[in-house]
Amino acid sequence: MEKIKHYWNNYPLQTILTVGIFFRLISVIFSKGFGMFDDHFLVIEASQSWVDHYDYNRWLPWNQTDPHPEGHSFFYVGIHYIMLWFFQNILGIFDPQVKMYIIRFFHAVYSLLIISLGYKITERLSNQKMAKTVGLILAVLWLMPILSVRNLVEVVCIPPLLAVAWNFIKYEEKNLNKYLLMAGMMIGIAMGIRYQTGAFAIGFGLYLILQQRFKAAVIFGVSGIVFFSLTQAADIFIWEQPFAEFQEYVRYNIEHKETYFDRPWYMYLGTIAGLLVPPVSLFMMWGFGYRWKKYLILVLPSFLFFALHSYFPNKQERFILPFVPFLIIAGLMGWEAFKNNSTFWSSREKLYKGLWTFFWVLNTILLFFVTPAYTKKSQVEAMYWLRNQDDYVNMVVEASHLDEARNPPKFYLGHWKSFYYTTKKNGGDWLKNQQTIYREDHYPNYLVMLEEEFVDERKARFENGFECELELVQVIEPSHIDALLHWLNPNNKNFTVRIFKIHDHKDIKLAPADGAFS
Repeated sequence: MEKIKHYWNNYPLQTILTVGIFFRLISVIFSKGFGMFDDHFLVIEASQSWVDHYDYNRWLPWNQTDPHPEGHSFFYVGIHYIMLWFFQNILGIFDPQVKMYIIRFFHAVYSLLIISLGYKITERLSNQKMAKTVGLILAVLWLMPILSVRNLVEVVCIPPLLAVAWNFIKYEEKNLNKYLLMAGMMIGIAMGIRYQTGAFAIGFGLYLILQQRFKAAVIFGVSGIVFFSLTQAADIFIWEQPFAEFQEYVRYNIEHKETYFDRPWYMYLGTIAGLLVPPVSLFMMWGFGYRWKKYLILVLPSFLFFALHSYFPNKQERFILPFVPFLIIAGLMGWEAFKNNSTFWSSREKLYKGLWTFFWVLNTILLFFVTPAYTKKSQVEAMYWLRNQDDYVNMVVEASHLDEARNPPKFYLGHWKSFYYTTKKNGGDWLKNQQTIYREDHYPNYLVMLEEEFVDERKARFENGFECELELVQVIEPSHIDALLHWLNPNNKNFTVRIFKIHDHKDIKLAPADGAFS
């Protein structure tokens, strides 16, 4: 214990980083799978398909009937394309789980910048005691380790955003333009990762203008535009025009601002209050506004980002994640100033200590429960199991109780050919009449049944319609956290997966792999 105190007192940042990487490594090893659709299908699935000379999402013009941009930055997914190409073609790594161990490790190490920059910014604007608190929360807040190893652009863009603030602070101290150029480079990279961080860019620029540092604003702005342009350079080669994907992104989101979710403006207030664990989350929210003028360098850009996302109808919880570290840093510094001037809290030290104890106990419970969680386990393991079947040819995703089938994570399958599916409208009898399946390298010999509803009825319906016999060969249960999330909210697509071998009742004549369909 004395040794820990020694390091905590003499090497606080190094101690906090050690704690931070410890929990992130737990997520690297145990938290397999993916969290949401976007962090897998828009990053890993797309980039690996390009490595395998396929275009899973049909983002590339030469694979489209009516070529047009889809509104996705190629910068972050392009980095994964390079990594996955290197793993496969230089290192000879083909196993998808091994690839993801390495990718999660890279993200874990990269995420330490959030802790380091948060600590340094707080220490510079406040004091070391406050920096320790901020750094520790950024290191072990219950959601940070697992989110840090995911392919979420909302988290990956945070280090360069914090780096902008840090370089602004250095510029104010030393008045050297190189810090403005670095800040511009960082905001350009952040925007290249996630376009919405342009709200931060505007906020940082406004900060300089309000300080009447017009020359500095120009240097920062030009640098930011240059580096953002570099992150979008792929558009020139792919679409033969600059910013093609960015323009499509803006157009699409304006036209479809209410297509996915139309949630009230105050939704993110509740999101933040819950994610950061009350009552400390409420302290942060109060402190964020209490000293907003003093910490304007943090408050203005992050509040603008928060306000624009709150105004926009389409809201998802992960969208607001770039705001969280700024709230923690500015909020805790502001709250400390408020508390020190409060007669209420000065006479209630035991209550205050008890509230923080509650925060740390609850956070620790959540941290140990969530950090090693294997999310979307059944979907991942189902595809990985099929990958290891030597006789695998193709599959049917059975979803005859739904209006549409779900996308399986084919990255773990290692086969990019189109799979087949059933829905309420199109069952096994419909599939049997599709001539496109009658080729020896396409005819499905496995069926993947999702969810628990009407299992026996769906099995019998498919057997009758497809004129086959189904043999149950594997059942894959969701992880404990997947099952809990599905119970809390059935919209979370976490379910048991059953895999059946398809045995035909009668001989089927198949065309050769390079032959015509019959």
